[in-house]
Amino acid sequence: MKNPLLISFGLAAAIALAACGKKSVGTVGNTGTADVSFARATFESLARGDSSVETKIDWKTFKSLGIDIAGQYVIIKTEADQKGFRDGFITQFSASFRENGGKIERFTSWRPTEADALKTIVAADSPNGLLKITVTARDGVKRLSGLEMVK
Repeated sequence: MKNPLLISFGLAAAIALAACGKKSVGTVGNTGTADVSFARATFESLARGDSSVETKIDWKTFKSLGIDIAGQYVIIKTEADQKGFRDGFITQFSASFRENGGKIERFTSWRPTEADALKTIVAADSPNGLLKITVTARDGVKRLSGLEMVK
């Protein structure tokens, strides 16, 4: 399924993240440390366009750079169309990230900035701002539920 809105969202998200490189779950008692490697690996897989990342994203709650991806996803009726949406988002995100000069290695100092029983916010520095990734657990499965860029 080719969804123009999906492509727009993927492009907008990837362009915003790529621009950052152009210059030069938690559980009770959660410290967020374990979620840092999950967030980093998931972001890196998404930036590379690795299709296996689809299971690491909570599509029913996912927000990317202020865009409610979940709102578009949940109105799709069939599993086949949802699969197309997921694949399209990952492909477009990755392509836009690379085409706009995004480089994974420009995201450094990965760390938890907030951790509680519901979520962990993981941050990474880039030359153009702070990437914040939200990791949550729904149905007992850890997933990425948000990407945000703070300048």
